[in-house]
Order: sequence, then C-alpha cells, then structure tokens
Amino acid sequence: MAVAIVTALGSGNAQAQSQPSEEQAVQLDQVSVTAQRREEQIQKTPLSLSVIAGPELERMQVARVDDVKFTTPNIIIEQNTGTSSGAKIIMRGVGADESMFTNDPAVALYIDDVYIARQNGAMFDLYDVERIEVLRGPQGTLYGRNATGGAIRYISKKPTGEDKLAADLSVGNLGRLDGRVMFATRVGETLDVSAAVLSRNRDGILHDQVGNRDVNDQDVLAGRLSLASTWGEASYATLSIDRLRERSTPAWGTPVGMVDDTVFPKLGSFYQTRTDATGLSDMDQFGIALTSETDFGAFSWRNILHYRTMDHHFYMDVDGTDEMRYHLEQDQSQKQKGYEAQFTSQHDGPFNWVAGVFAFQENNDQPTRSDIFTRGGTYYVQQDTTAWAVYAQGSYDFSDKLTLTLGGRYSSESKDFDVRAVRANGDLNFTKSMDKTWTRPDWKVLLDYDFSDNVMGYASVTTGFKSGGYNGRGTTFATITPVDAETLTAYEVGLKTTLLDNRVRLNANYYRLDYDGIQLTAVNPEGVFVMTNATGALIQGIEVDLQAQVTRKLKVNASFGTIDGEYKNYSDANAAYFNGRSMKSSPDLQWNIGASYVQPLASADLVLSAQARYTDEYYQNQDTSRLIMTRANTEYNARISYEPRDANWSMALWGKNLGNEFASTGGFDIAGLGIGVIYPNVPRTYGVEFKYRFW
Repeated sequence: MAVAIVTALGSGNAQAQSQPSEEQAVQLDQVSVTAQRREEQIQKTPLSLSVIAGPELERMQVARVDDVKFTTPNIIIEQNTGTSSGAKIIMRGVGADESMFTNDPAVALYIDDVYIARQNGAMFDLYDVERIEVLRGPQGTLYGRNATGGAIRYISKKPTGEDKLAADLSVGNLGRLDGRVMFATRVGETLDVSAAVLSRNRDGILHDQVGNRDVNDQDVLAGRLSLASTWGEASYATLSIDRLRERSTPAWGTPVGMVDDTVFPKLGSFYQTRTDATGLSDMDQFGIALTSETDFGAFSWRNILHYRTMDHHFYMDVDGTDEMRYHLEQDQSQKQKGYEAQFTSQHDGPFNWVAGVFAFQENNDQPTRSDIFTRGGTYYVQQDTTAWAVYAQGSYDFSDKLTLTLGGRYSSESKDFDVRAVRANGDLNFTKSMDKTWTRPDWKVLLDYDFSDNVMGYASVTTGFKSGGYNGRGTTFATITPVDAETLTAYEVGLKTTLLDNRVRLNANYYRLDYDGIQLTAVNPEGVFVMTNATGALIQGIEVDLQAQVTRKLKVNASFGTIDGEYKNYSDANAAYFNGRSMKSSPDLQWNIGASYVQPLASADLVLSAQARYTDEYYQNQDTSRLIMTRANTEYNARISYEPRDANWSMALWGKNLGNEFASTGGFDIAGLGIGVIYPNVPRTYGVEFKYRFW
C-alpha cells in the first residue's frame, strides 16, 4: 500500500513545484517488490500482497511490527501475553498465539531474508526500513518453513555512500520519550557504512495497586550497523550487525468479571491490577548477517548467511491478584544459524526461474517454573532443530498475456526434545526425551492472464507446511506429547487493476483454505497446558485493497477482509466441542481506511494523515470464552507534520487510538483456579516529534 505523489516537492523553482500539471500530479508511484525473489511491479505480481514504503511508513505511524495491521486486511498482530517483546501474528485465521519455543509460529517473519524463528523478541522496532511486504496465504514454495498463514518481510535501506547524520526525538503522554540517531558515510572508494541507534521509553499503562507503581511499560535500546561494498564488476555484499536490549516490565493482566454478557473490571478500571510479584522481563538479542550477490549475466547468485542469539528471562503474575494463584517464570536461551542460496534467472525470453537451498539450525534451552498456589517444580526443557529444504519455481509466458507458474519445495525438519522435571524440593520428578523428523513436499500452480495493460487476473493452488512438535508447557509425563504437522492447501482467484490513468489501484481476491491438523493449545481447569491436533478447518473469505490519488493533494487507501471459518475433520468424540463453534482469532470482518493530504505552503508542506481500523469481535481461546474475547472495536490514528522544503528540520504532532477505544489483546480464563484476566490495549497516546538533519 506504498503510494506517493510522483511530483515530490523539493528545492528549486517553488512555483513550478507547488503547481504541477494535473496530468503529472494525480499519479500513483510505481511500486517494486521482491515477494517472488525477483524485482517486479506490485500490480504485475499475481498474489495477495500489501506493501508500505517510503514516506508512508512515517505518515501512517508504522514504527513497530504491530503497526503493520493498519495496512493489511485479515491480520491480527498483538503483543503476546506476558511480555512486551513477543509478537502474536495471525493471518486469515492461521497462526499461533503460544510463544513457547516448542510451538512454531505459522506466519514467517523475515528481516532482510533472515528468518526470525521465535515469537519472543519478534516485536521489532522499525528503523532504517525501506519497505515492508506482507504476503497473505501460504508461501510454501519460496519461503517454506512455517509460512502456512503468510509471510512478513522487512527490507532495510542499503548503505549508499551518502553522507548523513540525522536525529529524531518524540515526546508524548504516558512518559513517552523516543530517540533515534542515524549516520551514514563512505570510507575509501568502495566501503559504504550506515548505523542507527534507537531508544524507546514509555511509562506503564496499568497501575499496580499493591506496589503503587505503573507496570506494562517499555524500555528498549537497539542499534544496527551495516557495511556494504562491491568487488570486481559484478559482486556486492552487505554485512549487518544488530543488537537489542529491553528492560521493560512484564505485561500484567487486569482481573475481569461478566454479568449478562457485559465484561467489567473487578478493580474499577481496565487499567488497574494487583500483584504480589515484583516481576521481571529482560530481553537481549544479537544478530549478524552476511548477504552477497553476484551477477553472472544469465543468472544471479545470492547468499544469505546469519547467526542470531536471544536471551529472555521473565517472571510474571498471571492471575491479576495479590495472591499466588498462578505465577510463571521462564529463562529462554535461543541460538539460530542458517544459510540460504538463491539463484535467479536474468535472461530475456519466455521462461524465468528461481531456485535455492535452505539450511537452518536452532537450539533452545529454557528452565520453566509454574507456581500454582505454591512454589512449583522446575522443568528444564531443551529442543534442537535442524531444517533444510530445496526449492524451485519457474514461469513460462505462453503469450504476451498468459503465464503459467509452477513451483515446488521439499522440506525436512528434525527436532530433538528433552525435558527434566524437578520438584520444588530439588528431587527429580521425571525425564522424557523424544525425537522425530517431518518431511513434506509443497507445490504451487499459478495461472495469470493480462486482460489488458491495466487488468490482470490470476488463479492459484498453493500448499503450506508447519512442522510438528511437542507440548513443551506440559507439566505431567502424560501431557508432554508430540503433535503432528499442520498442512494447508489454499485456492485463490484474484484481480489486479490500475484505473483512471494510474490514479487508482483496486485489487480483490477470494481465498479458500483447507486446513488440516491444527495444533491447538489450551489450558485445562487445573492450569495445565495441553496441545493436540484435534481438528481441521475450512476457511474462506474475500479481500479488497484500494489506493487512489484523488487529487494532487489527497491520497486515500482502504482495505477490507472477511474470514468465514468452520471446523472439520474432527472425531465423533470431539463433535460436541467443535461442531458449530467459532474459530479463535478469526474476526468476521476487518477494514482499514486512511488518507494523506499535502498542503503546499509558501516554503513548506503541511501533511495531514489519518487512519481508522475496525475489527469485528473474535475469541482469544479455543473455549470461546466471552469473558476474555476481543469485542468489536475501531481505532483511530492521526498525524500532522510541518516539513520545510529548504531546511534540515521538520516537526509533527501525532496521536494514536485517539478515540481511547478499549480492547482486549489477550487473556486467560481458568475457572478452576479462579483466574479471569485480560491484557488491555494501549490507551490514547499523543505527542510531538522533531527531526533534524545535521548533514
């Protein structure tokens, strides 16, 4: 959804710039994407795809992963329960809300083609980003691992050798204080350098009545260094190093009750809580990635080599009271390394192809302790994962209008799992070890047809695969069980149109997902987590994206999506549980609408932008509890910026959730323990932002 005014205002003849011809002014920019591993125009890419880039990232206030939901239909992105750094991402009703490393996500997240394996630590801040691509539906051929719901790709700005030193500062209510410094230069003749440091701080949004303190705050410090260089006449390489340190408090929930289907806060406000725990949530991440690309003429060869670590230690109070009903501690140590080689054809002709190999290793080690009414035992959980895949996809142009694309991927994933359970007194309770390998061929068939230069239709059948695993949160020998892989087959037809002399882009699609072996997690009345493949589902719906340059000054974007999910393939014994029951994390309807208005002044631009996002009600757990469900809500954001054309500074006023709409982003309803808590969204925030470029 990244569109911009073609005649961007800058230095020079002010009158000519402020009064461009109508033919030139009301045009949408061409948007290039690499969703299919090669550069293409978005309107010529035959898949469901949303993109945001350039000035729109700033104007739509896309500063963190969860802000992407303002650009994409049929997506839920929320902070995971218990930690401010975890990202719960669900597309078209497909995803995972369990952050334990033994349960993989179903929407793949990539930072410059480096796969991010865990939900914990995935709530990345966006800085130095060129664009974000959101691919809806299974990406089993080109992305493969755990991309049954879709994929989100961050593409960072590459160092260009430009000399730059700039700083941003944002101050707002709730103690908001964000800062960012960016630096870039060229060293010698060939080495380009860029660096950025970000600090994000906000006071807590919940008040702990026991400790008389604010909790659910944010305290993040992050940095990134990139080095890029060419060698020879055909090779280019980038080395990126990133580091993050977070010392936010864990996310506390607020206790709630219900009368006549009306949820009420037990403490008088949805932003009050009680706890007998100090709490802890320390997150440290480090990553290094080397990417190189060589042009061999007929094809290019791209290499992605990476290594990442994460340490996350937290202790949280789940019950929202000053009693020890349910407390949770976990100390996760994660390491991952991987390599991917991509080969992409570059020759002219009717046949073009992409092929590659993928290898990935991950190690997780985590002591976990659940304190239920008293100090519990500790479960030392370890899992080693080895995954590899080979893939290829080719497109053949039968004519100037008709193209057939075929793709395939073969994946193998092995997991070695061990748990050692120790009682609270230090005695060994039990041990359990399991290992298994899952293999899967995935494929894609796609036919696209250009009805005209500005109208393209497509139809596709695609499969996806999420490997099996283990119930790492089980606290008894019997509940620590394996689960089989999830599989999904997606059928989609779509239309992409460019109308009114490139003033309007209107895209629409229908999708159907045949979803089997859904890995369901639930908490039983005793507070024990269970995990099964109890059912499948049929999910279908429509999605519409619109971008329009209405006038030279006004641009509008909108989208809406529907989800109609129905459980299927469950056993007769489970029929009473699944028959007719709504799927969790599947709102019937979502829509977004946004607008930007650029008003030229004598020597500056005044830019007004606003967005609204509506989400229908949806359930947070498998038991369809109305106590903790997310009720229908609409959120409004707005920003007004003053941008002088010939100066090195700009400033803006911004606001998020301006209607102060309340919504639950997650919760626990454990009747057997007397626990009913929800995790509220961030209330109304507002502030001022100042940017300055030193050179």
